Amino acid sequence: MAKKKKRKRRNILIRILRGLVFIHLGFWGIVALLCLIYSVVNPPVTPLMIQRYIVRGHPIYKRRYLKLEKIPQRTQNMLIALEDGNYYSHYGFEWKMVREAYARNKKAGKIRFGGSTLSNQLARTLFLTTKRNYLRKYLEVQVTVIMEITMSKKRMLELYFNYVEWGKGVYGIETAARAYFSTSAANLNRNQSMQMLSILTNPIKYTPHTWAKSASARERMRFLQRYF
Repeated sequence: MAKKKKRKRRNILIRILRGLVFIHLGFWGIVALLCLIYSVVNPPVTPLMIQRYIVRGHPIYKRRYLKLEKIPQRTQNMLIALEDGNYYSHYGFEWKMVREAYARNKKAGKIRFGGSTLSNQLARTLFLTTKRNYLRKYLEVQVTVIMEITMSKKRMLELYFNYVEWGKGVYGIETAARAYFSTSAANLNRNQSMQMLSILTNPIKYTPHTWAKSASARERMRFLQRYF
């Protein structure tokens, strides 16, 4: 009888493990297919847009897409310096940042710090949600690996600029530049670019015109003013 129960538990465990393997393979396949498509086709909508629309009622303003070569190199350099200085040299992860974020979250008793690269942030933007938990981080790691394999760094940076959230219903740098400064992102001057990038940590609460009210935005502005 004991052997029969043990065999039954083992069979259940095997079925569970097999199910998890199939779920992972299915998830990887879907993400890989979408990444290959997004390498050449711009996503029509993202989970972030849908979440904001359904949960918070944020409208989705008419989006304008801008190719990476039209975005000023200075603006690109600013973003990379602020968010991910080793973007072009790593493979999706900065393990030092991850370890530091984990230690700080453990000390805080909840998830407050991310330690995310631009690749990680794009993975969330295109495939996941904004809710912070370890399941999302687990999925984010897998999506990041697949993106790094299937997409070029320049394409990923272009997608980031064009899909990141810049306000309530405002997605992408071109849409944001026209909404906040009535000009194309291709024509942003130094100060406008700094104001735009300073609020990316909290674009729902602050705008490029109210960045000075945010402590994190002020810190980011000081960094940009010092080095750019």
